[in-house]
Amino acid sequence: MTASAAPVLRAFERGRQAWPAVTLSAAQFEVRARSIDEARLDAHAAELYLCAACAVHDPVALRELDGLLKRALPLARRYCPDPAAEQELLQRTRIHLLVPVADAAPRITIYDGRAALATWLGVCVTRMALYLARTARNSPEIATEWFDVVASLPTGQPELEAVRARYATLFNAAWRRAATTLTSRQRALLAMCFAEGCSIETIAATYAVHRVTVWRWLEQAKEALLTRTRELLLSELPADAPGTQSLLDLVGSQLDLGLSAFVAA
Repeated sequence: MTASAAPVLRAFERGRQAWPAVTLSAAQFEVRARSIDEARLDAHAAELYLCAACAVHDPVALRELDGLLKRALPLARRYCPDPAAEQELLQRTRIHLLVPVADAAPRITIYDGRAALATWLGVCVTRMALYLARTARNSPEIATEWFDVVASLPTGQPELEAVRARYATLFNAAWRRAATTLTSRQRALLAMCFAEGCSIETIAATYAVHRVTVWRWLEQAKEALLTRTRELLLSELPADAPGTQSLLDLVGSQLDLGLSAFVAA
């Protein structure tokens, strides 16, 4: 469901109040916000406003984005342990998000309020660090299994990170077992997405289908993995055990954030 004109205007006003030094017209914001549902528009108005301003290269907005990307660097240090390489990682991420490909809008506009902007950017930085580590000739040994990559993506939510640490063994075992129940095509798609860094266009070309079909397949794979992981977790933990619901929320969060960042790839 898309937002009507009134919620978009309210979000625009809230964004303008949050970033008074940023220059963005109501029309420019409306182009980016009209496809976002009211709940996300209301929850993340200021962040959506900032992304829309980055898309039109407002200098104040771009400086704010740089600050957010720098704060996300610690999340990527598993794949970018060398501080000297951090500037390259930042630059590659900036280019990836802000430079449009062909006639498409800059990828920063893909942010839709599904999570906090800082969290979404953390996932983008982490995926870029993984890509750079895998393509560097002298890169160290790193995990390449897609389910390990997804499981390690940062959520940006301290309560979920605490739950992940508490139930790490149980979570990882259920996640891996659930991955084996997917179809061969579903496993291949998720591997191409998360471990090999393929774009949605590349996957579509590989299977000779439209990119919308690829996205539908990925959503089906996500739901299958999510359902099976939850079943396995509930077989080990009572539904009312402390932390169980948070652990189930973590499963959905990992997949949603991973696929959200994949669209930006």
